[in-house]
Amino acid sequence: MGGVVAFAFAVRYPELPSAIVTIDAGLTPPAAVGTALAGFIDGLRGPGHRRVLSDYVESALFLPTDDAARKAHILSIMTSAPQHVAVSALEGGHAYDASEAKGRLVGPVLYIAADESPPRADLARLRALVPELHYGHVVGSGHFCQLEVPLQVNAMIDRFIAVTRPDASGGRRRRL
Repeated sequence: MGGVVAFAFAVRYPELPSAIVTIDAGLTPPAAVGTALAGFIDGLRGPGHRRVLSDYVESALFLPTDDAARKAHILSIMTSAPQHVAVSALEGGHAYDASEAKGRLVGPVLYIAADESPPRADLARLRALVPELHYGHVVGSGHFCQLEVPLQVNAMIDRFIAVTRPDASGGRRRRL
């Protein structure tokens, strides 16, 4: 959810960040994902909310190849959240409308996607909103790719910084 928060912050205060990185953020979810998420949030409101959350996280955020101990730890933390916190957090993320970004973002954005299907963001819609969108896709990791494959994620972030930081000739950004 941090990617949505960083993105929304950059849209509302475009003069503050020089660039942002989002990792597998649901900024522009495909229609099918949005519909499924609405049903999932409804299920979280019921008495079996911990099982609903666990089932969703296991099926939508992890790949079979993700580390089992890490998965168990993440599931333990996520399912220990009070019901109202889980519902509120997911409602807020689901309700976010990234279309407010059109024409507002000043700096470049790196979107790093997990190796999932369906993807968490509709890339065509995101590109239409963010003229300086850079895209990376990890190999062999679910949603928690910064934990599963940190070398891949860090390499993408390092390269993004290298190609977008202001150069010595007056602050213009270099492009790939």
